[in-house]
Amino acid sequence: MTLFFVTDRADAHVARFDALFRTLTSDYELVRVTYSAEGEPQTSVAGAPCDSWDALRGALVAEGSVVVSGPLDTVSAHLAGEGFTHIGISFATDVMVSAAQDAGPLTRLRNVVASLDAVVTDNYATENALIAAGANPESILRIPWGPDSSLQPGSMTRSECGWPEDRTIVLYPRSLEPHYDPDVFVEALSQVVATVPHVLAVFVEAGSLVADTKERLASAGLSESAHFEPLREPEVFRSMMGLADVVVVTPRTDGTSVTVMDAMALGVPVVSSLTAGSAEWVMEGITGWTFPVGNADALAGAIERALTSSAEHTALITAQAKRLVESKAGWDSSSERLAGLIRGFLATH
Repeated sequence: MTLFFVTDRADAHVARFDALFRTLTSDYELVRVTYSAEGEPQTSVAGAPCDSWDALRGALVAEGSVVVSGPLDTVSAHLAGEGFTHIGISFATDVMVSAAQDAGPLTRLRNVVASLDAVVTDNYATENALIAAGANPESILRIPWGPDSSLQPGSMTRSECGWPEDRTIVLYPRSLEPHYDPDVFVEALSQVVATVPHVLAVFVEAGSLVADTKERLASAGLSESAHFEPLREPEVFRSMMGLADVVVVTPRTDGTSVTVMDAMALGVPVVSSLTAGSAEWVMEGITGWTFPVGNADALAGAIERALTSSAEHTALITAQAKRLVESKAGWDSSSERLAGLIRGFLATH
C-alpha cells in the first residue's frame, strides 16, 4: 500500500479529499479513526487492527508509506516522526483555535509542523500561523477548498422545499455547534424580524445545539420566524442554497468556508463574521456584508443592509463575489495542485 489518508473526520471535506486521492494511485487506503470510550483510537491498516496511536504509526511505518493526515491536532500530531513521508492537512481550527488555547497545544503544533514533509492549508491566516510556528514556507501548499464545478445546482423550487414564496429566506447553513456561534444569529434575528417581519430563518437541523437553539427561538418568540431543514446531500443542499435571499454564517474562527464559496458562486448574497479566513473573501460592500465576531447588533445591521440594498447594488456585489470565487477558489484548480504535490512524493517514494 503506497498512499494512506488518515483522519478522524467524516465530512464533505474528507469525502472530497478521498475522491481525489483515489484517482492518484490504485495503492490507496482511507484510514478513518474512531475512538473507544476511553478515548483510544480504533482503526485498521491494510486489514490489520490498530488500537493505539503507536500501533497505527507502526503499521504505517511498516508499509513504507506516503501518509496524508489531518487535522493537525487530533491526528497528525500523533503520527509525527520518522519512517514515512508525511503530509499534514490543516482544518484551520486545529491551528487557529486548538493551538491558540495554551502553551501546551501550541508546543504540540510546533512539534508536528517541524516533522511534516509538507502541510496543506486553505487560507492566508493559517499559512502565516504555520510559518510562525516553524513550518518551512516552501513546504506549505495553500489551496482554497472552493466550489466543486461537478456539483451543479438542481432545479428545486421553494414550494418543493416547503418554503413559502412570500417570505424573505435567510439561510443559516452551518451546523449548530458552539464554534459556529448560532446564539449570536438568534439574538440578531430578534432585531431583524422587528424591522423586516416577513423574514424566515432556515436552519439545518444538525449539531449539538439543535435543542438549545429551538428553545432560544421559542423563548424569543421567534418560532414562527424559523424553519428547520434536515441534513441533505451536497448537491441537494447546494440547490436549496441557491433559493435563499441571503446566506448568513457566524463562526468565531474559520478557514476558507466551502459553504460561503458555494453561496458566492451561486450569486447569493452573503453575510459573514469577520474571521481571519473569511476576510480574504467577504469584504463589506464589495463581495458581501460583514460584522465583528460575536456582535449581534452589528450582525442584525449587516443582515438588514443585505436585505434592503437596492437590486442594482446587490447585483453588483453578488457578481463581484462570483467573479472572485471563480477566479481564485475553484476546487478544480486547487485539487490539481494538491494532486501534483502528492504525485511528486509518490514518484520519489
